[in-house]
Amino acid sequence: MRSIPLLAVDATVVFDEIAAAKHQPRRGRMQAARADVLTAYQSYEDAVPEVGELDEAPLTDAQQEAMRHAFNVETAPMTALRGDLLKRISVARCPFCGISESSTLDHYLPKEQYPEFSVFPKNLVPSCAVCNTRKRDRILDEGTNVRMFLHPCYDVIPDIAFLRVRARMEGDALVLSYRLVRPAGMALQTFQHLRNHFDELDLADRYRRMGLEHLGGQYPALRRAYGPGEDSGRVAEKLVEGAEDFEEVQGPNYWLAKLYRALAGNDDFCDGGFEAVRPELQPH
Repeated sequence: MRSIPLLAVDATVVFDEIAAAKHQPRRGRMQAARADVLTAYQSYEDAVPEVGELDEAPLTDAQQEAMRHAFNVETAPMTALRGDLLKRISVARCPFCGISESSTLDHYLPKEQYPEFSVFPKNLVPSCAVCNTRKRDRILDEGTNVRMFLHPCYDVIPDIAFLRVRARMEGDALVLSYRLVRPAGMALQTFQHLRNHFDELDLADRYRRMGLEHLGGQYPALRRAYGPGEDSGRVAEKLVEGAEDFEEVQGPNYWLAKLYRALAGNDDFCDGGFEAVRPELQPH
């Protein structure tokens, strides 16, 4: 979960270029919808980040189809926009989960319900395939009317600790469990929003699995820190250093920073228990 910068591009120019690249009759339909689409763009910008209850633009069925088609079919302007959005180093890793490569564009407001935003750059969020699939077309939680997912371009991630991980040794196995905890002073709606995002994207289990996989790659460094003198304190120090590095770049709730902090405080793990993450011991 993290914020990302907006792409510096004029949305009106993007719309006009994509519309001009279409063949008739879709070109004409997009051009006929232009005023309503640009009005919708302004409404979106006026409402951010709370865009979950925007009215749908009054487009005809044919205009809606043309707008969706504009995203789905790779005209030269659409291909260029897709590349500009995805190829930035700042979004190489999916902002929804912070785990996987951003390989797709998610429509924050789904194009099936809001086709007017099909090619709106500020509605197109780089994401991994897993997050894009899990997010689907959901916007608001029916029980609370709170948005289901963070908008990485507009929502500000709180700079106070709300993500926790418990690390414990069970026999020769390392067991991890991630969860969210509402810190003192955090508004209930803010926490509900974070929890919706965390739960719906299954981040607890994804962080757990990827954490164990990551630690397999760290095993040689942990083993060297432990050394022949079996220095558990040096292992803990190395983990704290790693946590501090992650926190400096990614903030206090980065899932790997939390993992390193939890392991640094686990005496059993630091005193040889890290053998549990040796790659050849991991289940396939």
